[in-house]
Amino acid sequence: MALTLHHLGLSQSERIIWLAEELGINYNLVHHKRDPIFSPQSIKDLHPAGTAPVMEDDPSPITQSRVVLAESGAIMDYIITVHGNGNLAPTLKDGPLYTNYLEWYHFANGSLQPALFRVMMARGPASDPNSPVVARTLQKWDHLLSMVENRLAETKAYLAGETLTAADIMTVFTLTTMRGFCPIEFDEEKQANILGYLKRVGERPAYRRAMEICEGKEFSPLLGAKVEPFSLVKR
Repeated sequence: MALTLHHLGLSQSERIIWLAEELGINYNLVHHKRDPIFSPQSIKDLHPAGTAPVMEDDPSPITQSRVVLAESGAIMDYIITVHGNGNLAPTLKDGPLYTNYLEWYHFANGSLQPALFRVMMARGPASDPNSPVVARTLQKWDHLLSMVENRLAETKAYLAGETLTAADIMTVFTLTTMRGFCPIEFDEEKQANILGYLKRVGERPAYRRAMEICEGKEFSPLLGAKVEPFSLVKR
C-alpha cells in the first residue's frame, strides 16, 4: 500500500483514520507516542510542521513520487480526491449542500478548534479568571457552540445536511477528544442537538473502528455531556 497515515495518540490525526475507515480505503498505519505531551521526534522528522496528522503517499498517483502532507484539511482533501472517488465531499452539482459543506468544513479548524484552544489557555494557571479577555474568550466559545447547536437543530442529522460529510469528520474531534485537554461540559438542554449528533456519530461503525484503531479497545470516546481530563494533562 502506498498510503501511510501517521497517528499521534489523542490528537487531530484521529480525523484521518476515521475518514479512511468511512471511505473503506487501504492504508498503512504508524502510531507515534507523545514525548511526553507534545509530538515526538519521529513526527518532527516527517514534516517541518512537527505536528500530527501527517500523510505519506509513495508514490502518489498525482506526482509519481513521494508526497508528504501535514494539516488535517489538506490531507482530507487529498485523500478524498485521490483515493476516495470524491466521496464525503459535496460538489457544485449538489447545490445548497455544497455551500453548506464548504462553510462547515472550514469552520472546524478556522473557528471552532482555535476557540477551544483559547479557552484552554484562558484556564491556565497564569490567567486571570476576572480578566475581560478571559470573559470574551468564553463568550466566543459559547457563541460558536450555539452556531453548531442551531445548525444541527435545522438538519436533525449532520452539519452539511442529511448525510455525513468530511465537515463532520473535521468537527467532531473538537467536540470530543479535544475536551480531554480542556474539559468543557455540554448542557443537556442547551446543547441537546449536539449531544444527539455525537450519539449518532458514536453509533457509526467506521467511527467506532477508527477510535479503537487510534486509542485501543479500552478507550471510550468523549461523546457525553461531561468529560474527565486526560491523565497526561493532570501531571
